[in-house]
Amino acid sequence: MDSMNIREEIRKTLDPPGTSPDPGKDLLPSAVLVMLCERERDYGIWFIKRTEYRDDAFSGHVAFPGGKKKQSDATLVDTALREAGEELGFDAAKEVEILGEMDFVRPYTPSVRRYVVKPFVAIIDGGVEFVPNYEVSEFFCVPVSHLIDPKNREVRKRKREGVVIDDYMFAYRNHIIWGLTGRILDEFFKKTSACFGS
Repeated sequence: MDSMNIREEIRKTLDPPGTSPDPGKDLLPSAVLVMLCERERDYGIWFIKRTEYRDDAFSGHVAFPGGKKKQSDATLVDTALREAGEELGFDAAKEVEILGEMDFVRPYTPSVRRYVVKPFVAIIDGGVEFVPNYEVSEFFCVPVSHLIDPKNREVRKRKREGVVIDDYMFAYRNHIIWGLTGRILDEFFKKTSACFGS
C-alpha cells in the first residue's frame, strides 16, 4: 500500500476532527497531537520527553506534544496545534495535516483526574525541523514497525486508588512509553493496525 493510500486508510478508521461533544464543564479539556511521519518503507511517530519539574504530574515522562485548552483556542484542534507548535518550535498549523481524532482519555493520576485529553492524529513532513522550548528535554521519532512488534510492548497490571488497571508499555532504546501516552498509543494501534499491514 502506498503512502497516500495508508493516509486515507488511517483517516477512515478515525472520527473526523471536531466531531466529539464537549467533555463537560466540570472537566478541564486538553489535547495532544499524535504525529506520524513517513520514513524509509515505514512510518514513525514523534514523541517528546517532558522536562522534569517538581510539581508536574507528568514530569520527565515520554508524551505526545500537547496541553490544556486556553480561552484563545476556538477548538481542541487549535489547542493541539498551538501546543505542539510551542513545544517543538514549528508552525504546526501549516506543517501538520490532521487525519482525525480519537476518543477522550482521562488520566488515572489523582492530581490530574479533572483533565480530559483529546488525541488528534496527524501527518507531518519528515523534513520539518524542531526547535524545542523549555518544556521539552528531548524529542525523537519511533518507527511504527518497532512499536507494533510484540517484543517491544507489554501490558502490566497496576493499582490506582484500589482499582487494578492495565498499563500499556512500549520500550524504545532507553525510553519507556507508558501511562496516558501508552493508553493512547495502544488505542491508536487497535484502530489502525490493519493500515500498517499488521
